This record gives sequence, C-alpha cells and structure tokens, in this order.
Amino acid sequence: MLSYKHGFHAGNHADVLKHIVLIYLYKLQKKHNKSISYIDTHSGNGLYKYISKYMEKNKEYKHGIKKIEKYVGENKLIKNYLNILKNISKNNNFYPGSPLIISSLSSNSDKLYFCELHNNEFDSLKKNLNKFTNIKNINTDGFEYLEKKLDYNKSYFILIDPSYEIKDDFFKINHILDNLEKYGSSKILIWYPILNYEDNDRFIENLRKKGIGRIINFELPIISNSKDRGMKGSGLLIINFKENKILRDLKALSKELHIYLKQNDDVYNPRVRYL
Repeated sequence: MLSYKHGFHAGNHADVLKHIVLIYLYKLQKKHNKSISYIDTHSGNGLYKYISKYMEKNKEYKHGIKKIEKYVGENKLIKNYLNILKNISKNNNFYPGSPLIISSLSSNSDKLYFCELHNNEFDSLKKNLNKFTNIKNINTDGFEYLEKKLDYNKSYFILIDPSYEIKDDFFKINHILDNLEKYGSSKILIWYPILNYEDNDRFIENLRKKGIGRIINFELPIISNSKDRGMKGSGLLIINFKENKILRDLKALSKELHIYLKQNDDVYNPRVRYL
C-alpha cells in the first residue's frame, strides 16, 4: 500500500485536491456558523519542508503543488488555495499540512482537534502548531477517537484522511459509512487513494448499494490505467453538505485540476457526482 510518513507525499496531487476542497468547504461552513468544531483524524505533523529526506526522496510535490502554483486561470477555489498557502509559507520553503491550513483559517471561536497516533509525528505537530490557542492535539488513533470519544449529538466538521498503508483503513471507512446515522449532524470529508481502477470501481459500487444518498464523490485520476503500483489518482467523499452550489463549483474545479495535474494524455476524466 502507501508509505505512512506524510512527508513522502506532502504537496502531491492528492494533497492539492484534498486541501483545495477542504479550504472551500471549511470557509463555506464559516459563512453559516460562528463556531466550528473540527476533527482531523490523521493529522501528521502539519509542516513539510521541501528540502528534507522525506519530500526529496520521491519528489511527489513536483507532480502536485509545483505544477499548479503558477496557475493563471480564473478558478476561485484554486486561487484562494494558492493565496492561503502563500500567506502561511511566506518564503515558500515548506508545504503546510491540513492542521496548519485549518488552524490558520480558524477563528478563536472554533475548536480544533488533531489526532495523531505516531509519537514522532505527534511531537512535531505540537511544535508546529504551538502558536494557536484554539486547538487540542491528541496522541491517538483517529478512528478510535471517533468511535469512543465523539459526542454524536453535536455537530462537527470531520476530515478523515488515513494513510491506507493497510487494508484495514478501507474496512474502517466502510464501517463509518455503515453507521452514518450517528453522524447525522456532522459534515464529513473522506479522502481515499485510487490504487487500481477496477478495485476503485468496486469500492464505489459498494457505496452506492448502501443507499446512503446525497454523498458527493469527486475523483481525480492523474495517471492512465496500468499494472504499475502506486496512486493513479485520488478521490473524496463529501457527506452531509447540502448547499446546491457545491456540485457546480467542484465540477468547474475538476476541469482545471485535470488540465494541470494529469500526467498522461489518455488518463480518465475526473468525475464529480452524487452517489
């Protein structure tokens, strides 16, 4: 599967997709809510330097943020994302993870909970977020936190972004989707990798059979179908967001990201649809 260390993949095509949509949805919710309770289940350390043993190993950021940072189009979601990254990393020497992005966007009335199981990542996360006063870093597995600690009567904005280094992560995602009635008041954004198009089609078809309704699915293939290992693209499941404009905005976004991030001319087209 995938290597756990967030730093190996920081700033790649999946981060670009995930963070553009995360920022868009978070800011959209801020228009309707004075206070947001936000949970990041797999936080990582929140800050990834381009010159480091992790980001330099595979240089995945060259197929992600570096392909879009000079974007000259008119898509507001992309331009907003790039402006926020520029404000956070003024010298452009690191890529911010979702904890740093959301902490920078949040107001003091928001409550942010960042779960990270791995001790080294957790220690770095605390250092990288030490200037923010509205956060709580929790040294735990994010899936367990949702299962055991969540108050299901309250409303949360939840980002579920595991490594998928073991297949159990897909089973845990399915478990959450089978029990969505517990999250009826919460907004949920789930990221997943596309490792194999055939397996991915089965994953989506199984979701459809659950009959959940009004899940928006955004898939961005960036590599054409082959037997080579590794991510062919990635996808998002957007749950309990009811604004009609979301589907339209994400379809416009998908066209722009497809142009900038695809690595082959014969790659599949992106898909944005209700499941």
